[in-house]
Amino acid sequence: MKTSVVERPAQHWVGYDLQGPWQETVPQGFAQLKVWAARHGLSGEWMAIYYGNPQELPPEELRVETVLTVPADYALAAGGDIQHGTLAGGHYFHTCTEVLNNDFFAAWNEFFAQLQARSDWQVDNRPCYEHYLSDGSQSGNWLLNMYIPVRPR
Repeated sequence: MKTSVVERPAQHWVGYDLQGPWQETVPQGFAQLKVWAARHGLSGEWMAIYYGNPQELPPEELRVETVLTVPADYALAAGGDIQHGTLAGGHYFHTCTEVLNNDFFAAWNEFFAQLQARSDWQVDNRPCYEHYLSDGSQSGNWLLNMYIPVRPR
């Protein structure tokens, strides 16, 4: 797994904020978002923004925002359950990887292990996120960018 530290700009998004086991909430959120985006004619980058550590919290306390990036000046119409937010910019530990058989946990565990082996960067308190480069919902195989927020040690 090739990794690097990159500087990312803040990104504006629309999407759904869900709480519960990620293996359930992520597909649910993207299914809702796919319908909403088609109805509103929107395209952008598809991302999942993760809150909580699955090694420290029970699955029902984990949160995810399933989102589609939009321009900074995008105006969300009032009403409805869709939300508008901003993903903070800054330094992120990055990899581009292929996830096979929907095994996101193995990919994240390997990715975190590579960061922990470094002596120059440590995890920051912003959320981790995935940027999807392919749709593996049918095959279970995904190409994606993974980002862990970091700060110098």
